[in-house]
Amino acid sequence: MRGAASAGPEEDAGVARPPAEGGVPARLSRFGNIYVLILLVAINIVNYADRTLISVLAPAIQRELSLSDTQVGAITGLAFALTYGMAGLMIARWADRYGHARVLVTAVAVWSVMCLLTAHVRSFAQLFIVRLGLGIGESGAAPASLALIHGGFSTRARPIAFAIFSAGTTVGIGAGVALGGWLGSEYGWRKTMALMAIPGLLLALLFAATVRQPAAAVTRRSGAGGSVLSVISGIATDPLRRSLTCAYACASFAYAGFAQWAPTFYMRDHGMSMREVGATYSVTSSGGALFGILLGGIVGGRTLARNPALALRLCGVLALCAAAASASAFLVADRSLSLLLFALFGVAAGATYAPTIAMFQEHSPASTLAFANAAMLLVAVILGQGFGPFSIGLASDMLHDGGVGTPLAMALVIASASLLFSAGFQFAASRAMRRKSAVPQTEI
Repeated sequence: MRGAASAGPEEDAGVARPPAEGGVPARLSRFGNIYVLILLVAINIVNYADRTLISVLAPAIQRELSLSDTQVGAITGLAFALTYGMAGLMIARWADRYGHARVLVTAVAVWSVMCLLTAHVRSFAQLFIVRLGLGIGESGAAPASLALIHGGFSTRARPIAFAIFSAGTTVGIGAGVALGGWLGSEYGWRKTMALMAIPGLLLALLFAATVRQPAAAVTRRSGAGGSVLSVISGIATDPLRRSLTCAYACASFAYAGFAQWAPTFYMRDHGMSMREVGATYSVTSSGGALFGILLGGIVGGRTLARNPALALRLCGVLALCAAAASASAFLVADRSLSLLLFALFGVAAGATYAPTIAMFQEHSPASTLAFANAAMLLVAVILGQGFGPFSIGLASDMLHDGGVGTPLAMALVIASASLLFSAGFQFAASRAMRRKSAVPQTEI
């Protein structure tokens, strides 16, 4: 993976020609595309840290605001997903027209302000409204970031670049839990939310000061691309991208649900303190996912280049392994074994991310790339972030009312079944890829 070589005075000044079809990188910054990738990873870490922070702080927030599990699920899931999904498509459309870098800076600033405002809420309604605003801000980050990576790296380097970027997701989730556990126990949940808003604001300023998207690329995109309906229809009628979208969405149901409720599960069912969750669960879960994402980027990228259908089939097998590992983690009585199994879930699930995203992007038009990303993420966010935490919280309350001894654990086991559906869609994507390709595919 490398940044583009300098081709003249314009590029040295931070303005470059857009990437040619086929993946020739375009200079995004006078410091190079790898510098931009580093900033994007940092932004992604803060994004998921701010998003996940509330999971470890949820028990304290519940006590102070008198919230039920269903209300916590609504705040962490539905409130976020409603605006993330609806605003995401519109903001991604602006990004394709006016520049991904500009939209990204604005998005980071907005969600950081909303994180700061969370520290001042006094009721369920206020917290719900602030989470709506957080969803608006974060909805523009991922589509714009993925489009910038696609434009800045060659076809061969993109899976690795996506994996490095995705590593920020699991690092951010781990950082949110770890910092939330430490800061929350030391300073309380309100001061913790306020402190965690600072890194995002600083990164927004740094990105705005040092990165400028190639003017030619923005000009090209402003007059290109189909209508909103044509882009969505293109995804819906393409068996490959449709299957990849559904696979990612089903996996997101488990990812988002576990990210919200697993810390509470370890505190309730295994007697861990907030500080212990921050020190142990965050390390094992995020460490496993980080290893899986990087492994998937390296091995998956090479396999995609040689045999795309085989890579997608392997993703299906890994999703099956992730389902078995996560369900087992919530059923075993031994704390250490449970944490180990959850780490194995992270390895298996994380390894599917980069190949899925890379394949989806490779088969999406460059002129509407951010919007196509947003459409894919919209489905994932509605099903995953929207209904994952909410459904687990609702199921936990219903199982509790039904007299089940460990209602949250059983709700999490039920949620693991969504990974079985993800595996099925990965296998469907593999079949679609085989039909598209003229190269005979190796069976496993």
